[in-house]
Amino acid sequence: MAKIAVLSDIHANWEALVAVYQDFARVEGLREVCSLGDAVGYGASPNEVISGLYSLVKKGYTVHYCMGNHDAAAIGRFEFVDLHDPRELDRLANDAGLKNLEAIARHYRDAAHRKYVPVRFNAKASMSWTIDTLTDAGSKFLATQFKDHLLLRDGVLAVHASPRDPLFDYVTSARRAQTSVDSPLMNGVHLCFIGHTHIQGIWQFSADDLINYAGNLVVMNPPTPIEGPTVALDPANTITLVNVGSVGQPRDGDPRAVYAIYDDEANTVELRRVPYDVASARQRIIDSGLPKVLAERLGKADAEEGVLDEPDDDDQA
Repeated sequence: MAKIAVLSDIHANWEALVAVYQDFARVEGLREVCSLGDAVGYGASPNEVISGLYSLVKKGYTVHYCMGNHDAAAIGRFEFVDLHDPRELDRLANDAGLKNLEAIARHYRDAAHRKYVPVRFNAKASMSWTIDTLTDAGSKFLATQFKDHLLLRDGVLAVHASPRDPLFDYVTSARRAQTSVDSPLMNGVHLCFIGHTHIQGIWQFSADDLINYAGNLVVMNPPTPIEGPTVALDPANTITLVNVGSVGQPRDGDPRAVYAIYDDEANTVELRRVPYDVASARQRIIDSGLPKVLAERLGKADAEEGVLDEPDDDDQA
């Protein structure tokens, strides 16, 4: 048994990843790493980040890789579409039979057949740049090594977004956390690591709120938010959902990279913050020709989200 570093949403930010790697040396007993996906997209160093992830194996770490929505788009599993572009709307109508915004929304929500993903202009532009920039080796690494979900230990699940929709669901509230664990992937799971929102958070469900019905987990009440940076786990009596935040593009107003350390012996999860050279990462984006707003927003509270927002469950009629 050992400690596992769990990180997510590097987003081609080489400077942030290097700072996190340097922090690994300060964690005694750390020999295992799990990346929850979105290694690429937005940032200017996709090939360097992919090489950096692989370099951990050469240094003796056991490394696990989850697939993120940007990773999947980079290898052609999904196509990002900008619905503010009339040409995109015409193409979806002619090529895919998606005649209006309602049809596009229904298509997006159908996870089994989803192909076109509505995003903002900067996400579309950065993905086009990423696809053009990725080496063949980088694309092959994403396609062969990244998995939609992983079991890190018995009862410990890792996904990019949520157990309900591993690549695209946003867990942004206690209510969203509750619905996310009503998933077959959570059978027998007491700890689940997620990312995708770029905002760290910890939610814990007590055994009194959990019912197994016909082989499925049913959660009767929203979880309790836990204030970090460290949470104690009780595998026999609780389910814990941990959003590890983002290495390369935090969206909570704190520019430092964030990741988690899971100690499977002490039964704890610690969220760690690491400063990095934000100015250099911004300059690299500007020099690459990517949209300048991606550099300007790096490290700010209003950093760009990729997929267009959907209303929270509580707001739907």
